Order: sequence, then C-alpha cells, then structure tokens
Amino acid sequence: MRPYLIRITMPDGSQGQHHGLYTDGFAAVIYALTTFPDAKRISARRLP
Repeated sequence: MRPYLIRITMPDGSQGQHHGLYTDGFAAVIYALTTFPDAKRISARRLP
C-alpha cells in the first residue's frame, strides 16, 4: 500500500482532494469514480 493524493473536479467546478493508501494509482482512481460518479476530472498522484 502506498500513499496517493486524489484530486476531484465536479461539473460545477468545485474541487476536492483526498489522501489515502492504495495498492496503485488505478485503484485510487476506481475508488474516486465509485464515490463521485459525476466527476468531470479525477487525478491520482503517488506521494513520497
């Protein structure tokens, strides 16, 4: 498990971020997609 920063942008322009532990970036993005299915943009960045 590694730390990731997930950034989410919603259709109305509001933004949010979440720090979490995931096996990889793909798992982090899938988590964000299931939590925010209407998101306009989702990015995941591995933290050091």
